[in-house]
Amino acid sequence: MLKRFSANHSGKTLLAIILAGSFYLLLSWTGNLDRPEAGIRDRIIAVIMSEVPSDLVIVEIDSSSIDTIGRWPWPRDVYARAIAALGDAGIRSLMIDVDFSARSNPADDARLANAINALPPSVPVKLPVFVQRRSQNDTELMLRQPMPALARNAELVSVNMYPDSDGLVRFLSAGFSWDGAFYPGVWNALANQSDTATWIDYSISPQSFDYISLIDVLNDKVPPRKLKGKDIMIGSTAIELGDNLATPIHKVLPGVVIQALGTQTLRQGGLFQLSELVSGIVLVIFWMLSALLFNKWSWYRSLQGLAIAASIWLCLFLVAYAKAHLLIDVFKPVLLSTMVYVAICLAKLDTATLERLWLQVSLRDNEALLDRIVTTTNDYILCTDQNGTITRANKAFQMLCEIPESALMGTPLDQRLPDAKKGLFNLPLKPFDTTILNQKGTAIPVEATISRLDLSSDPVFTIVLRDLRERLAREKELAYRASHDTLTGLLNRSAFFGHVNDSLKHQPTGCLISLDLDYFKEVNDAYGHQAGDRLLTAVAERIQGQIGQLGYSARIGGDGFAIWLCGLRFAGGGRQFCEHLLTILEAPFAADGGDYSIQISGTLGVAEPVETGDSQSEAPAPDMAERLLRQSADAMRMGKSEGVAVRCYNEADGKAAVRRLEMVPAIRTHIRNNAFELFYQPKLTLDTLHPVGSEALLRWPSNDREFVPVTTLIEVAENSRQIVPLTRWVVDTILEQESEWERLARPRQIAINLSARLFHDRNFFAGLKELLRARKGYFQVEFEITETALLGNEMLALELVRELIESGATLAIDDYGTGYSSLSYLQDLNASVLKIDKSFVSNIQTAPANQVIVRSTINMAHDLGLKVVAEGVETLSDEAFLKQAGCDLVQGYHYARPMPLEQFDQWLAKWPAR
Repeated sequence: MLKRFSANHSGKTLLAIILAGSFYLLLSWTGNLDRPEAGIRDRIIAVIMSEVPSDLVIVEIDSSSIDTIGRWPWPRDVYARAIAALGDAGIRSLMIDVDFSARSNPADDARLANAINALPPSVPVKLPVFVQRRSQNDTELMLRQPMPALARNAELVSVNMYPDSDGLVRFLSAGFSWDGAFYPGVWNALANQSDTATWIDYSISPQSFDYISLIDVLNDKVPPRKLKGKDIMIGSTAIELGDNLATPIHKVLPGVVIQALGTQTLRQGGLFQLSELVSGIVLVIFWMLSALLFNKWSWYRSLQGLAIAASIWLCLFLVAYAKAHLLIDVFKPVLLSTMVYVAICLAKLDTATLERLWLQVSLRDNEALLDRIVTTTNDYILCTDQNGTITRANKAFQMLCEIPESALMGTPLDQRLPDAKKGLFNLPLKPFDTTILNQKGTAIPVEATISRLDLSSDPVFTIVLRDLRERLAREKELAYRASHDTLTGLLNRSAFFGHVNDSLKHQPTGCLISLDLDYFKEVNDAYGHQAGDRLLTAVAERIQGQIGQLGYSARIGGDGFAIWLCGLRFAGGGRQFCEHLLTILEAPFAADGGDYSIQISGTLGVAEPVETGDSQSEAPAPDMAERLLRQSADAMRMGKSEGVAVRCYNEADGKAAVRRLEMVPAIRTHIRNNAFELFYQPKLTLDTLHPVGSEALLRWPSNDREFVPVTTLIEVAENSRQIVPLTRWVVDTILEQESEWERLARPRQIAINLSARLFHDRNFFAGLKELLRARKGYFQVEFEITETALLGNEMLALELVRELIESGATLAIDDYGTGYSSLSYLQDLNASVLKIDKSFVSNIQTAPANQVIVRSTINMAHDLGLKVVAEGVETLSDEAFLKQAGCDLVQGYHYARPMPLEQFDQWLAKWPAR
């Protein structure tokens, strides 16, 4: 019986040993052991890493050099100067890890070649060659090598480095062959070992080499003694150049540093690895010895033997690495022995023992898991008996209440959970919100879940609590964000409307003020959006400080704010409030800690609820606040256009707004029906008063029910995006009359005004050019633009203006003097005519300042090669002054008002008889 058991036992052990070996072979064959082996070796090598003496000096193409030179790639003259400086310092050899395969500036290429040739013959120069794909999707390889002029006096060396299976560079080849030529690795060339591949010895610290910035070499900041007799390697270390590779221990190293490590490794004898055959024999020895010894020894003695063997093998690894420059597997043999040890131990156990062992381990693990869950969970857990006495509290609950578990044990639950005074059986079975008290008696909001566990003895109650403070704070924050502007802390639009409507229910009077900051976009453009945000915050603080308890304020959007003054009429203090607010806002704002200040202004529009005179009137409409904001915004916009800082909305404004809305479809209808009218105002030469042309002016249809000023027409057309079809209608109408104008010999020059909005629309100008090319050639078309029309997108606008001029039209600067233009701006426009605004011309004899402006403008325009047209000539004295000042052309009521074409023909017929 005993013999049978012994035989069975030996058979099980042998099978376990074979299975352990087979499983190891499977792991090795699938490559699952390579990374752990490499990782453990890397960690051991990192411990013994140290600096070693070295004659290698790395001249870095670093970020400092790139910033100082100010461009990349560098001119090759930079490398030439660096080589000359290194040669003067008496270096031993030079390797330049820079791609010189492409031609650059011929002069710079020649300087670099001369610098290489100028080095003494005793200083060998090594330049890189490398193999790469022709493109990302092309698998065909190509060779990149220096230009022949540079390679003539240099040794060409390989710089190709290939990562291991884990993506890390550990091994360096001896070079490669291409078209019958062999290119040794740069590390082989520098170590004078042209045919030896090597593993990189990462126990050599990269700090073993001297590092010198290339810009310091160029600026003669490097003592010659640091370079004399040294092997110099020039290469990139700047992260932004991307010449970095993944390595063990150091994570990432520049390619030139890896080359230096490979060179130093070879100079110290190289680093080699056992062949697969020898490594396999070592593993077989480990497997056989482990099987023989562990089978004889007890499990404890076997464990001690395994530990001793692992320690000895680690020491052997270190000795082989340091003395014999040999890499041996350190992890794989120990793993194989460990697997044999575990297999033999399991084979020696019978089934009952295994079941008992597994049950004990499972019970211990489950108990530890439950204890860990209770201890580490973020929930707060209490256990009590059926009388409500605390029997256990986890760490989280102790920290929440700031009471240790020893002080909690045996205390009544209702001391911490007041709702428990009713008794545990009376508490809800579903989760409910309640509070607990900490040591200081502070109530903490929580969600409680109570469960009952019936044991063989008395029942146990478990109370799981969740802290609600963060949720309540988040809900409070969300409620705040839903009603307030996140940047300024003022009310947002919807909350503001609610406050205004609530206020109107109790007090039917008040002022709603819209504030818009002037030139806020320019602040953003000049100082950045962060400065703009700080300015908005400071404005909000000043607004809130001015309002106090008078009402509410809100940020409506962008640089727009709204203010509601409860019970205050505009005429009864509202105007004074607005004026004082503008004074407060116009005080300078300190920016960037006081380094500079920003001074702004604003425009205010005010609207008031309409008084009915009936104290028993119905409650205000629910959209009253929105209506008031819309009216105050209209008043603010009209104030901007009228140049006033504070403007109150009135009934006439409402009618004007309605009229503008009605004009939008009317404009579209009039364009479709050709209902608009064109008036013409003559332009005359000042010396002969001969009509040479006219300006075409758009007018609202005369058969419409009311007169519409042309300024209003243009404003509505621009804002409703109808300025393009409207201008197209004007040009079409004029060009259709070209044959008739030629037949009647009317003046050929025709001036057409262009809106600034058109200079953002390439399609319009493309169509306009087609119309100009299709005209018969009689008209001399001149387009008039204001001097500020192109501001805001000058590059695009100037391009469109040039295209118009190339199409045969000329350009006139209209209303000159009312905006701001530099001489370079006028030259860039390539204009032919300058029109002086009528505000400077009318009654000029009584305005000496205007006389100076007009004379200087005429002289300046003539110096620039421009003709000058004076608008608004209304008297004979105006004409006399302009003639004396040398003006070229005139236009104004003194000669003719704008008139329909029929009256224009009558005027032309009568004019010579004047």
